[in-house]
Formats: sequence, C-alpha cells, structure tokens
Amino acid sequence: MEQSPTSSPTHCLNCGTPVTGEFCHQCGQRTRDNSDRSVRRLLGEVLGNIFFLDNRFFISVGYLFRFPGRMTIEFLGGKRKKFISPITLFLFLNLIYFFNKPLSDYSLPLEDQIDGQPHSIWAKKALIKKLRKESLDYETYAPIYQNATDNVSKSIMIINIPIIAAFLYLMAFKRRPFYFDSLIFSFHYFTLYLFSWVMLGWADDLLFFLGLSDTIVDSIRFNLFVSIVPLIYGILSIKKFMDIRWYWAIPAGVVTVVSVLLANAVYRMIIFYLTLWTT
Repeated sequence: MEQSPTSSPTHCLNCGTPVTGEFCHQCGQRTRDNSDRSVRRLLGEVLGNIFFLDNRFFISVGYLFRFPGRMTIEFLGGKRKKFISPITLFLFLNLIYFFNKPLSDYSLPLEDQIDGQPHSIWAKKALIKKLRKESLDYETYAPIYQNATDNVSKSIMIINIPIIAAFLYLMAFKRRPFYFDSLIFSFHYFTLYLFSWVMLGWADDLLFFLGLSDTIVDSIRFNLFVSIVPLIYGILSIKKFMDIRWYWAIPAGVVTVVSVLLANAVYRMIIFYLTLWTT
C-alpha cells in the first residue's frame, strides 16, 4: 500500500528499511515526509549539493584557515563526519579558481614551455613535429595553444595533489607510514595553497581599483601570497601532521613548499603534452 505523502514515514522512502531516527541507517537518506514538493525546496537542495553549504562545510573552511594541520589530524583520527571530504573541499576551491583568471605558474604560455623548463628540450621537438605535420606556423598556433591550455590546466589541477603526496610521503614515512595520510594532508595543504593564489588575484584587482598598485606594493603583495603565506602555513601544518619540534618543522615546511614546486614542474609537462594532443 502506498504511503500518504503527508504522513510521517516509518520506512525509508528510498530503500524501504524501517527507520526510527532522522536518517536511514541503511542508505543514509534523511527521514522526512514527502509532502514538501515546492520549487523552493528543490532549489535549496540543488544549491546545497553544488556549494556544499551545510555545517560541515563551514567547520571545514574554519579549520583550514584557523588551525593548520588540525583538520588533517582529526580526519585521519576518525572524525570523518565532522568535515566534508578533502576532495570535496578541494573541488569547491577549484570551482572558484576555475572562474578566476588562470595562474601563470599553472598555465604557462607556449614560449615558456619550450624554453626554460626541465622538459623544454623534448617539448620543443614535439612542437616542431606538430607544426610540420599540420602545416602550421608558431604565430598561428600560439594563441590556439594558450586558449586551450588555460582550460586544461584548470580542469586537471587535482593531478598536483598525488604528486605532492608522493614527495611528502618520502619525508614523513617514519612518522606517517601510509601514503593515504600524506594524500589527505596534501589535499588540505594544496587547497590552502591554491586559495592563496586566488587571494593574490583578488588583492591585485583591489589595489588596481584603489589606485594603489606600484612596483613596491606589487612585489610585497606577490611575495606575501606566493611565498610567505604558503611557507608559514606549511611549517605550522607539517608540525601538526608529523608531530615534530619547531627546529624540525621549519625545514620540513620548506620541503613542503618545495614539493609543491616539484609537483608543479611535473604538472607543467603533463599540461603541455595534453594541450598539444588536444589542439
């Protein structure tokens, strides 16, 4: 017999399991009546799913900025329900980045890809081969490459994280013998690192709007968000993650930042060949 849409359910409306609390213990769906069929409710659920606007989201963001490393420790300690997943948190930040102007370090122009990078020798040969094969000249292909690489770089930014985790795993192995631990730390750290770059863009726009942009101010702004914030956060978070003393945490924080730079070098190579293949 079909249940009345206005009655309080005694069975989960999704899987039919008998329920006694707010959520079904079998499938996790919220236990509530099915009488609210308004568009307002539908839009609320859609926005909640897209932007992760629940209490766990705000707790996770608060921990990320206020307590470096603590969310990683608590998550690895079993407090999974307290926070949104590290992947979800990163994807939310990546969504903000996607609509921001691309970072030059993560979306190099073609001329920089073929000159000055560890992979430039092979990149130049691959580019020459492509141009000859498709009867293109450099001036024609460069803007095509740039438009494509901006989108590609934003879409697969997540590739940096397992690479960073691999470097950190080698450093933290004695205290954190599981790669999974380093991966969770890398999700949290790189989310903060990427947001620092986003804030750099926002600060740039604000200073330009206020007419305060000049060489000295720009230099301070750049070094603050690109170097100082990631380094200080790296020291504080790695100290918590590895449970080490300050005199070890400082060089470990430097290694954390270096691991991001090394991952960036690998990422640039991947982006170059992927863009070359898709254009």
